[in-house]
Order: sequence, then C-alpha cells, then structure tokens
Amino acid sequence: MALTRTIDVQDFMNSHKLSSYQIRIIALCFLIVAIDGFDTAAIGFIAPALRAEWGVTAAQLAPLFGAGLFGLMVGAFIFGPLADKIGRKYSLVLTVLFFGAASLASAWSTSITELTILRFLTGMGLGGAMPNAITLTSEFCPEKRRSFLTTLMFCGFTLGSAFGGLAAAHLVAAFGWESVLLLGGVLPIALVPVLWLALPE
Repeated sequence: MALTRTIDVQDFMNSHKLSSYQIRIIALCFLIVAIDGFDTAAIGFIAPALRAEWGVTAAQLAPLFGAGLFGLMVGAFIFGPLADKIGRKYSLVLTVLFFGAASLASAWSTSITELTILRFLTGMGLGGAMPNAITLTSEFCPEKRRSFLTTLMFCGFTLGSAFGGLAAAHLVAAFGWESVLLLGGVLPIALVPVLWLALPE
C-alpha cells in the first residue's frame, strides 16, 4: 500500500525565503490597493471643478461623498463572503473590473444624481477589492513577515491617493474633471488581464 505524505503549506512558506511568486502576488495586490486609493480619493480632487461647472453647493456635493463611502461598506459585506465561495482570484478580478467600469461610466455623468449613483457603484467595487487584496497577501506571506509585508502592500493605498492628487492637479486643468475619472477607470480595467493570468486560483 502506497504511503501518502501531506505537506502543510504554511509550514513550507515559513521555512523558505520569499519566492518570486510570492513577491509577484504582493506586487499585484499593491497595485490593486494603489488604484483603489486613487479612485477612492478621486471625487475629492474633482469637487472644486464640479462646483464651478455645475454650479452646485458644498451641501449638494455631500451625498456624492457619502455615496462612495456607503458603497465601500456594502461592497465589503457583499464581496467578502463571495470570495470564500468563488475564490480570491475571481473575486478580485470581478471587483477590479466592476469599479473600473463604474468609474469609467462616471466620467459621462451629466448631473449630481447620476454621478452619486455611479460613485456608489464604484465604491462597492472598491470596498470588495481592498479586503480581498489584503487577505490574499496575508495568505501568501510567511508568518514572521506577514504583518510587515501586509502593511507594506497596503501602503499602496496611500501612494495611490497621493498620486491621484498630483495627477488631478494637471488633468483637471488640462482636460477637465472627467479625465480623472477616465484614468480611474482605465487603470483597473487594464490591470484585469494581468490579474487573470498572474494571480493564483
């Protein structure tokens, strides 16, 4: 009778150096949260341009900010459990594509109401992508370096937000507020094929 040998994956990762495969997963998750940060902060960068072009008040813009944050919460509740059923890879690809498409559609908004709805949808995708990226990174890190590597990966969110501010300063002046949302849609959609090919099942 043949003997079977079982290997504990976590023990295997703990006893080996960080591989190029693990680094690739962490880097991809870094890009996901960086774009997440860009898209989350984007509405704040274009708010002055929206007020000037549409003649709306700060009070009228308040629901726009709230819709995105509410979408983040809803997305985390929906896509978190879904990832346990369909897998992290498929959930991440789905949520990144989702918030990319919603951000792209937002660029053609013609009213605060329409933009608010689309920002809610964008927030749902953003809220689903972030916890899945954090969990996937954590799952593929050695235990001793897990906290450091997960924190390092999550720094992408701050860098993405900062890049958004720099990009918006030039884009809004040159191409209008729509260009910021277009960039926030094109970047995640362009990343989707890479995630599909490179992320583990």
